[in-house]
Amino acid sequence: MNQNTAYATDQIARYFARNRVRWAQFYESERIIISRLGIDHKDSILDIGCGCGGLGLALREQFGVQKYTGVEINRQAAEAARAMNPSARILCGDVLDLRSGELHLQRFDVVFSLSCVDWNVQFSEMLGAAWDFVRPGGCFVGTFRLTDEEGCSDRQRSYQYINFAGIREGEIASYVVLNAGYLLQTLNRFSPAAIDAFGYWGAPSATAVTPYARLCFCAFAIRKRDGDSGDPRLTLDLPPEIREVIEQSGQ
Repeated sequence: MNQNTAYATDQIARYFARNRVRWAQFYESERIIISRLGIDHKDSILDIGCGCGGLGLALREQFGVQKYTGVEINRQAAEAARAMNPSARILCGDVLDLRSGELHLQRFDVVFSLSCVDWNVQFSEMLGAAWDFVRPGGCFVGTFRLTDEEGCSDRQRSYQYINFAGIREGEIASYVVLNAGYLLQTLNRFSPAAIDAFGYWGAPSATAVTPYARLCFCAFAIRKRDGDSGDPRLTLDLPPEIREVIEQSGQ
């Protein structure tokens, strides 16, 4: 039984109706990684945890993307997405359910999960589902919180209030933090053709309760093989401490 939470709060819809709807509003790490993909107007896009579908608007603005499908578990945000981007395909529900329903056997050129996979208690299942939607030769793009210490996926110890006014009140979401070496080991299990990453140190969100004083906020692009073989090409523009942990893990 799936455990992803269909949040009742209207905070998500209210915030994402105004924010992250233009290319310039996305994080530097996201813009750098996405710009390296070579996206054009013909590419099909799946956005898992799309909020109000702002990524679809930003990709159309920057790259002319027309084929955009967004998945959002929060009903208010999904309704806002349909109103803001009527030409997009917006599905409301848990992607873990939709992969055997409306998205069954569908594959996309680029699958995004920006600030979504690491907000869910079923991190591994979400990551695997996102990867399954990528066509051979396509890419998965995700954002992660990394540490050079032991990671934490315990919602009792690391969580974030869904409150965009910066107040610690309201519903909470998992605030998953991953050890950098563990993440690379996990991604390598997919046997990707390439892994491209860009990230930097920063403070946790003001609405997060977490044992970490600093985190490495990263965007990754993982390319799926299309019949080729060999070790994946690694381009890891990450802080030295994070790269050291990755090297020590045998990557």
